[in-house]
Amino acid sequence: MEKSSKGIRGEVDRRILDKMLIRKEIAPEELKQYTDSLPDLSENMEEIVVEITEDSEEERHDD
Repeated sequence: MEKSSKGIRGEVDRRILDKMLIRKEIAPEELKQYTDSLPDLSENMEEIVVEITEDSEEERHDD
């Protein structure tokens, strides 16, 4: 990700954006402008149902 005259570009992660805000590498207004420019992809979402049973609790790994 890079900051350019056109805003934020590249792969963006929430943690990276938080660091950039803390370091004042970007202004909150720039971030707002960037997020407002992103397309609405809510039509592509799929519902995921997760069923947790006693058996699955016993098989859980804490890796």
